Parts: sequence; structure tokens; C-alpha cells
Amino acid sequence: MAIASAVRALLHELATPLTVLMSASDILHNRTPDVIQQSLDELRDISHQFGREVVELRTNLPNRIDQQSAVQAAAQIQQWVTDRQRHAIRLAELVGEIQAAAIHLPEPLLDKLLNQSLFGGLSELERVLSRLATLQAGDLESFE
Repeated sequence: MAIASAVRALLHELATPLTVLMSASDILHNRTPDVIQQSLDELRDISHQFGREVVELRTNLPNRIDQQSAVQAAAQIQQWVTDRQRHAIRLAELVGEIQAAAIHLPEPLLDKLLNQSLFGGLSELERVLSRLATLQAGDLESFE
């Protein structure tokens, strides 16, 4: 059961930056200049898809991740992350495109979402994915 708790905690850790990306892109939807709207819409779609995949994994955890063997669970998580690297790569490209446009919005909250929250969410997502991609059995056994 300790393995299942560790995996749930790690998935929660992964869901947090995805929630930032989903929420920021939802709020910014149709509130930004046309020059970045397509990138923002794609970011929104991908972050929501990735978020759904995390929820699906969490919901089907007993069927998807071995809860008896930390070695097997770590390998399954690593594979799951590897299979979703395309999401992270595309999200990074999109945030880069949005930042390169150097748009500043007149509303301070929207500007902060656009120019800080998207980058912050992406940075945290990359950190968590990196951690999960190198996960070892001992990490699951000693997880706190």
C-alpha cells in the first residue's frame, strides 16, 4: 500500500503544474491578441489532454501501476512519462512562442498569468517530469 500512496502523491505533484497551465490558459482564452491566440489555444488543449491522462492514470492506478513491486512500479511510471514527453516538448515550444511575442496585457492579473504563470507552470512541470523519468524503486519505498 505504501507504493500506491507514493504513486498517488507523485501524480498529485504532477497535476499541480498542469492545473496552473490549464487554469491560466482557460482564463486567458480569447483575452489575448491574435498573434498569440493560436499558441495559447493549443497550449490549453494539450494541458487539458495531459491533465485528463493524469486523472485517468490516477483513476485506474491498480490496473496500470504495480502496487506490490517498487521496481516494477518505477519502471511503469518511467514508461508512462516517456510516452507523454511529446506533451511536455510541445508545451515548452508553445510557452516559448508566447514569451517571444513579448505581449503585455493592460490588466495586471492577466499580464501576470501570461508572463509569469505559464512559464512557472511549465518550469514546475518539467521539474516533476524529470524526477518521474528517473524514478527508482527506492524513491517509492522511501517516499514522504
